Amino acid sequence: MPDKRNRPSSAAKAVPKVTGDAITAESTAAVRSTVIPSVSAVYRPSAVKRARRTDAQLADIDAVILEVLLDEHPATLRGTFYRVMSAGAVAKSEAGYKLVGRQVLKLRRSRDLPYSWITDGTRYFVKPYSWNDVEEMLEDAAASYRRMLWRDQNIDVQMFTEKDAITGVISGVTAEWDVPLGVLRGYCSESFAWKVAELLSRRKPTVMYQLGDHDPSGVDAWRNFAEKVTAFAPDADVRFERLAVLPEQIYTLDLPTRPTKHTDSRSAGFDGESVEVDAIAPSKLREIVRNAIEKYIDPAALALTRSVEASERDTITRMIGGIL
Repeated sequence: MPDKRNRPSSAAKAVPKVTGDAITAESTAAVRSTVIPSVSAVYRPSAVKRARRTDAQLADIDAVILEVLLDEHPATLRGTFYRVMSAGAVAKSEAGYKLVGRQVLKLRRSRDLPYSWITDGTRYFVKPYSWNDVEEMLEDAAASYRRMLWRDQNIDVQMFTEKDAITGVISGVTAEWDVPLGVLRGYCSESFAWKVAELLSRRKPTVMYQLGDHDPSGVDAWRNFAEKVTAFAPDADVRFERLAVLPEQIYTLDLPTRPTKHTDSRSAGFDGESVEVDAIAPSKLREIVRNAIEKYIDPAALALTRSVEASERDTITRMIGGIL
């Protein structure tokens, strides 16, 4: 009699193949067509500790991963874990995080999950700009020309994150609005704080936003950064504001918490449990960033900037036509 133990489950068969890494209408439609079981119907609290998950159970977790990433990409791996854990598919533990990591890797390698849906801002490479020829360079210059958006605004806006990985989640928004995006990685160096201070405008105010964990070091690192920058630029008008994670967001967004590390020397003056910024849904994080930026945009000044930009781009295009 045939052995049915290793036969793929119906849930596993329902996962579509998505070719390529790009986010396309076809790939999104393919994932959307997946037969995804109801989270509430499949996952319920259980006191039973399973030593090994069956293929069917892993297929169900795969389905939840695809479901939560469908409208939340790009997301970090840890952010994906928080979404899957909140759905009840895995335990809130290091083992649960590792399980999600293994399943995400499997789905990406099989092309069931587009690689571009998971972002990793902690690793990168640098390459100088170069072109095949002068014609290509000139065409790129015309296509990519952007006038400085904040030049005609009454304020400057800058964005900082505590973690590299978060840059991939919000960089699309900051790039759209021409907002500088910096990574602090905890307590920043004197050199970095000096560089930030040197670039500050002395003719108008600057608002510096930060996205970081709600824990003793995360909160204090932002205070330390503000203190250093202010010391290097005492004549600049700078406002420092944390966008996330705020204490009230823990309740309004129902964010999963973790015990605060009492080994942290700053935990004595810190109340409550800690929350990672990755716990905020990527779409919500982008919404927070967008709203914070747009509230300082002067629509009339923006319209003027866009008009001049279009005119200047047209001038560059005509100049290139004359040269070539």
